[in-house]
Amino acid sequence: MQSPLRGGTDVRTRPGTIQDAASALAPLALAIAVVLVAMFALGCGGGAAPSSTTATTAGVTTTEEPTTTTEADVPTTEQVDANTIRIGAPLPLSGVYAGDGQDMQTGLQMAVDEINDAGGLLGRPVELRVYDIEDLSSDSLDAAKAYLLDQMKCDVIIEGYGGYGPDYEAFGAGSDVPFLHASGSSAAAALVKSDPGKYGNMFQVSPVEADYGTRAFQAAVQFEDTYVYPNKKVAIFYGDQDWDQKYAAAAAAAAEKAGWQVVLNEQVSYDTTDWSPLLAKIQTEQPAAILTSFLSVDGMASFVEKFMEKPTPSLLDISYLVTLPEMQDALGDKLKGLTGYVSAYVPPSTEGDAWKQRYKDAYGEDVPLTSPPSAYDSVMLWAAAAKAVGDSTKYADIAEYIKNNPYKGLLGTYDFNNPEQMVKAGPAFPIAYAQYKGDGKLAFSGVDAFALPGYIQPAWLKIGETTTTAGQ
Repeated sequence: MQSPLRGGTDVRTRPGTIQDAASALAPLALAIAVVLVAMFALGCGGGAAPSSTTATTAGVTTTEEPTTTTEADVPTTEQVDANTIRIGAPLPLSGVYAGDGQDMQTGLQMAVDEINDAGGLLGRPVELRVYDIEDLSSDSLDAAKAYLLDQMKCDVIIEGYGGYGPDYEAFGAGSDVPFLHASGSSAAAALVKSDPGKYGNMFQVSPVEADYGTRAFQAAVQFEDTYVYPNKKVAIFYGDQDWDQKYAAAAAAAAEKAGWQVVLNEQVSYDTTDWSPLLAKIQTEQPAAILTSFLSVDGMASFVEKFMEKPTPSLLDISYLVTLPEMQDALGDKLKGLTGYVSAYVPPSTEGDAWKQRYKDAYGEDVPLTSPPSAYDSVMLWAAAAKAVGDSTKYADIAEYIKNNPYKGLLGTYDFNNPEQMVKAGPAFPIAYAQYKGDGKLAFSGVDAFALPGYIQPAWLKIGETTTTAGQ
């Protein structure tokens, strides 16, 4: 999931919190009240990138605050340097999605800088061409295609999310240039599977909605080897968007397959302000776990506030919202013990730690738990394919290489050798999970120990305990 959207009080879409084209654009327009200003101008890698930055906009190569390239100011007679290999990036760098777009850009720019610092690709310099797709509309995607492909002749297109439909048609159906995206969309996967001749240049670098829903249930049963669950009941509620629905359906299917009873599986409007009816049902059932896909900080914060007034002994999973500083600020210690998935997490390792330090050196901040690692990996896996083929313009050969040769990146192994040409969640590409510990700190699955939330009183019995021996 590539990246969920970041920041704001009304998120409503992920990952890659991510939805189909038809249903995504309207809710996405409300998705985030932007809490980040535009810190990174187009193509400059955040303004703090190394001096080898070669990003360009509007035909001006610069390392200092280039202007934004949009439909209104695309030049019509710009000269293209035939010796330079260009990476095209349609990103939302203005408007309500700007925070996410900036995160995507820093990952892309970091990869481009490192390739150039190492001598370029195939002996040629690489530059990042960024087009601001603003509101993710069909018009902005069409204009991005005209600029990045028709005019700038980019040799690859890489985005995080960019329209959930118009981008697939612009850069997939409309081109043979390799197109890498992190929409987390089963709709995109279905297009490739159903018509590989038309969409065979598309590669999805993130798992899809169902993978995240399945992972949510797996996280809910993570204590089975340690504690005796009070029951095998799970309650699920979710928002009214396509991503939410597919996520919840997968979570319910995983629970039922494991022999759990889904006692609540309810769609909730994003306009909900009164949680009493839902909480009454939860109180009646007393489920061991509550799984949610309700991607609004304000909405989920209000639910948690009411839930904590009279909590049931239930593990509470609030999806990736648990990782957002806005949610942590809204709930404080009431968030402690809650869990959710992480959009992008680079686990500790020699290589990963070194990359995170390079990122901090370049941009002056820790790597956000969003798009930068995926964007970086996307550039590097494409570059490895182009290098192996020996020519960045042999698009069909590069696409064939990407499909048949797994690439080990920061987030896991990208294996596209499947009909959907998408990364599938599993041991080789894990979906990271987090638990909030308080004071802005998270514990990460596989790295840190998780614990039962403090509100579960009395605590579940440990394996082998009885009500008479507990606490002795």
